[in-house]
Amino acid sequence: MIRRRTLLSTALAATAAIGLAACSDEGTDPEAAGGPSDGGGASDGGGDSDILAGVTVSEDLGSEPTVEFEAPLEVTAPDARIVVQGDGEAIAAGDTVIMRSAYVDASTGETLQSWWQGAPAGGIQVDPAVIGEQAASFFTTVTVGSRFAMAGWQQSHTGQSLSLIQVGDIDRKITTMRAEGEPQETSGRFPSVTLAENGAPSLDSAPEGEPPTETTRELLIEGTGDSTREGDYLTMQYTGWAWDTGEQFDSSWDRGAPFSFLQGQGMVIPGWDQHLLDLPVGSQVMLVIPPVDAYGEDPAQHQLGGKTLVFVVDVLDAAHRID
Repeated sequence: MIRRRTLLSTALAATAAIGLAACSDEGTDPEAAGGPSDGGGASDGGGDSDILAGVTVSEDLGSEPTVEFEAPLEVTAPDARIVVQGDGEAIAAGDTVIMRSAYVDASTGETLQSWWQGAPAGGIQVDPAVIGEQAASFFTTVTVGSRFAMAGWQQSHTGQSLSLIQVGDIDRKITTMRAEGEPQETSGRFPSVTLAENGAPSLDSAPEGEPPTETTRELLIEGTGDSTREGDYLTMQYTGWAWDTGEQFDSSWDRGAPFSFLQGQGMVIPGWDQHLLDLPVGSQVMLVIPPVDAYGEDPAQHQLGGKTLVFVVDVLDAAHRID
C-alpha cells in the first residue's frame, strides 16, 4: 500500500481531476480530468453518465472523505458531481485552483493515495486546452470550499490504466499572479530586472563575464506568505534566458498561465527542485543555474544542454502536505 501510493504520487496528485478529458478530443491524457459521486444532496456537475449513482461520499469537510460503493465499479463513461457546494468564490475559466484529493481504485475500493494520509496537494488550471472541455465546464459550476467527486481514468507512471474515483476539496484559487513584497538589495553580479505593468520580468542587459559554476539564488522581492517546503505543490511564474546570449527561451507570462509542479520530486530541473525551498510565498528570485543543475552538458541531448540559464521566478502559492 505504501509503495503503491508512492508510485502514484507524481502521476495523480500533481494533476487535476481524472477522466473527463479522456473522452474528449484530446484523447487519453494523464494530466486531464474527470468525474464522480453522490453524497446525499450532491448535484450533477458533469459527464453524461450516472456512474456515481451508487457511490456515497461523506460530507464532513473537516475530515478525510469516505467513499462507499459496491466494488468493482465499472467506469464506462466519465461522471462528475458536487458533493458539498462551498460558500467561497465562484471558479471561472482560466482560474488556477488548489485542492486536496483522495483517489480510490474503482475496481477494489482501495484508497490508492490521499492528501489526508500524507500525499501531496494538487491543483488545476481551468482551461479546456489543459484539462478538456467537459472537465473545464464542470469546474466552472464549483465554488471554493466545495467537495466534488469524479469517476474516470488515469495512468500510473508505468502506463497502467486505472479506473478511479477522485474526491477533492477545493481549498482556494490563486488570485495574485505576481510577486508581492519588499524589494531587496542585490549583489550587482547579475543583470538588473525591470518589471512590466503586469509584473512580467525582463533583463536590463545580457549577463556579462563567466557564469557561476554552482547554482546561485538572489532574492529580488521578499514575500510574506508561508515558506516553501519539499513536497509542496508549488505554483509560480517564470521567465528564462540563456547566459551566453541573454536571449529569452521560455516564459509562463507569455503563455498566460502560471506553472505548477511537485517540489523535490524530480519533475523539473535540479536547479528548481533544490533552490526554490524556504522561500516565503510572494517572493521573487533570480536563479543562475549551470548545466549540471539544468539540462546537462550535451547539446545533442537537449537544445539547452551545455548552457547556463538565468530564471526570474515569482512564487505564487505553496500547497503543503498535511502537517
